[in-house]
Amino acid sequence: MKIALCTPFKPLDNPSVSGDVTIARDLVDTLGQLGHDIIVLPHFSAKKIYCRPGMWPGALLAVSRMEEAARGADCWLTFGSYYKVPDVFGPTATRRLGIPYFIVQASYAKNRGKKITTWPGYMLNKRAMLRADHIFCNRKNDVRGCSKLFSQSHYTPIRPGIPEGLLSQDSAAGARLRNSWATGNSVVIVTVAMMRSGVKEQGLRWMFDSCAELVAEGLDISLVVAGDGPCRVDLEARAKKLLGKRVRFLGKVDRHELGTVFSAGDMFAFPGIKESLGMVYLESQMCGLPVVATDDEGAPMVVAHGQTGLITKTNREDFTAGVRQLVSNPALRSELAARCAAYVREQHSAEINYQEMTRIMENIVRNGAGK
Repeated sequence: MKIALCTPFKPLDNPSVSGDVTIARDLVDTLGQLGHDIIVLPHFSAKKIYCRPGMWPGALLAVSRMEEAARGADCWLTFGSYYKVPDVFGPTATRRLGIPYFIVQASYAKNRGKKITTWPGYMLNKRAMLRADHIFCNRKNDVRGCSKLFSQSHYTPIRPGIPEGLLSQDSAAGARLRNSWATGNSVVIVTVAMMRSGVKEQGLRWMFDSCAELVAEGLDISLVVAGDGPCRVDLEARAKKLLGKRVRFLGKVDRHELGTVFSAGDMFAFPGIKESLGMVYLESQMCGLPVVATDDEGAPMVVAHGQTGLITKTNREDFTAGVRQLVSNPALRSELAARCAAYVREQHSAEINYQEMTRIMENIVRNGAGK
């Protein structure tokens, strides 16, 4: 198929390493590998467009440019639509072009229609979802939202996926890196997060407090933190105060270089508070690291509790207990680690999971144009 791809939130070349950008890039790469021709449409941010009249003339021009770029496409696929960033382009353009319209990762929250400040975005997002010929959900919350609008024939859950061979365990490279860290016989805990205010910052604070608690109990651990952002100075100061030389900050690490970092660790831990998906859990497991995370939203979708990691309740005491259990039980770490890579390949292969999505799209394309 020739697929016109629209990204209302962020362009594919956005410098952000956020999960949404990562997933969108993986989607494009995987669809290309599956033999589809992807037309990346000109980007125009739709973030809070409903309350920014100054953006509306530009949006009208943008949708015309998108239509022109999409001429000849078999279908239109929008990545991401919700009340803050509703897809205002796809419904109009696909009706005029007469091609099927699909959305992957559409979020519907009925409560957003109850406040005057969010009602316009709620209605625009609902319009897009109702206009779509089919919706693909890679998050549990999105499945719940779609179930309030549609029958099950209108949407399909798709397991989160990661490209085959993106990362792999490299024991030799990991050993060299670990040696450079001079961690000795410590259990090395790896965590990766953007250092921005909100739940990411909160999750990192949990990490530091939990690790400090375990050190006070006499457990020999080292914490390695990858990531950067506006909160780094404060977070690093807090971590150094609590953990001293037992914590190391790597700064921003390119995604393709994370394999070596994971290979140098013994386990991966991050709470994942309000984490809608958590691709980093798949990336770390792909490199053989067992995971500790909480049951708040996304992590249970991509970590098999008791098989490849431990999913705890969403409070710091239970999260700390999960980290403690893996730190103090090397046999359990090895048992879980042995299953990690195979679990990702079998359950979270982007190629396999997106094939299911494209089969549905091809069937709708064959059976006629959009509504």
